[in-house]
Amino acid sequence: MTSQKTLLRCTALLALAGCTTGLDPSAPDFGASYQVSTESLPAISGTALVVTLVYGGCNGGHTFQLITRTRDLSSEIWLKKITDDQPCDMLITEDRAFELPNAVAQSLDVTLLAPNGEFPIR
Repeated sequence: MTSQKTLLRCTALLALAGCTTGLDPSAPDFGASYQVSTESLPAISGTALVVTLVYGGCNGGHTFQLITRTRDLSSEIWLKKITDDQPCDMLITEDRAFELPNAVAQSLDVTLLAPNGEFPIR
């Protein structure tokens, strides 16, 4: 009986391991659905990222988290939409500002990664 349980555990672990192979651990997690507007391109104003976000939902003011990755003097930044997708048909367009960490604000090259593409900011 014990060897059968061990075999089942090993099989379950192998199945789980197989589900995660090929995933890029450095790939951004954008969370729920949204896009960055291409009509008003993102920019850095002072020490803040200013961006126009477009998403569906029942109301505006959804929560986003700024995530950064800095190496040398280059930074990649992206937003993870924390608020879940909502079933309403309204299309929300919002101008938002996110305070940048010092390492990003001082980077020579900053790129915003988004579900709909990459936006070089500087």
